[in-house]
Amino acid sequence: MEPFDKRLKEWARQEPFALPETYTAKVRETCAALREPDGKARGPKRANRWLAAAAAALALFVAVPNVSPAAAAAMSDIPVLGAVVRVVTFRDYQYDDGHNTADVHVPELGGSGAADEVNDQVQAFTDQLIAQFQADCEATGEGYQGLDVTSSVVTDSDTWFTLRIDATKTQASGYNFTRFYHIDKATGETVTLSDLFRPDADYVSVLSAEVLRQMEEQMAADASLSYLTDEFTAIDPEQSFYWNAGGDLVLVFDEYTVAAGYMGMVEFTIPRDVYSALLK
Repeated sequence: MEPFDKRLKEWARQEPFALPETYTAKVRETCAALREPDGKARGPKRANRWLAAAAAALALFVAVPNVSPAAAAAMSDIPVLGAVVRVVTFRDYQYDDGHNTADVHVPELGGSGAADEVNDQVQAFTDQLIAQFQADCEATGEGYQGLDVTSSVVTDSDTWFTLRIDATKTQASGYNFTRFYHIDKATGETVTLSDLFRPDADYVSVLSAEVLRQMEEQMAADASLSYLTDEFTAIDPEQSFYWNAGGDLVLVFDEYTVAAGYMGMVEFTIPRDVYSALLK
């Protein structure tokens, strides 16, 4: 028996699970209707033996990932299955003293080691925001501080998962910023922008030049736009990004970083032919 099979059966023994009362009856009815290769109906004894084996295998496959995080993580190593990613619960933080308010609502993922890694990153990020909010409350006394943090799943396909965390800090005026967390389900690993490109590829220069080109082009076409082209030098090597519905790379910039505040957060869709030769 393969080591993985032994571990899986051990998890099943250690973490018993209960099937719905109607489960066995439904499978039994299905098996009774099956026929042997010679066209004869299965006899009761043979059907029962087959039923027991099939039900046990199916129950093990369905139930173990749901009751055992360790088993789910191990099963995610199987190439055919790929990484499992799902929202299992939410982490909340609320505060309101009549002057200062905070509402933080972010998901916690489960199903794989990559999901756990994203949880750690999201928690570190939100803990930092909450700690700063609490410090600002003490510093301002009866002044007003606001913190709102929300989330959305941008992509959840067979091969890719992207979680977006949006935050707004308010003190006299608002400041919006975002973070993206990516999981390549095919490899079961978390991904940042630099992971998309070959180690020797100067993707920062290439993408930065395209962003600057788009800034200048947009301002020439619309005088109301105000990008900080004189201050912009390059994107961050781990610039926030996501893949849009058309499969294009989209770079996302926090408010005030590359444009006047009234423009909010800005995005630039990068044509694939700009960077395709640099991809891994």
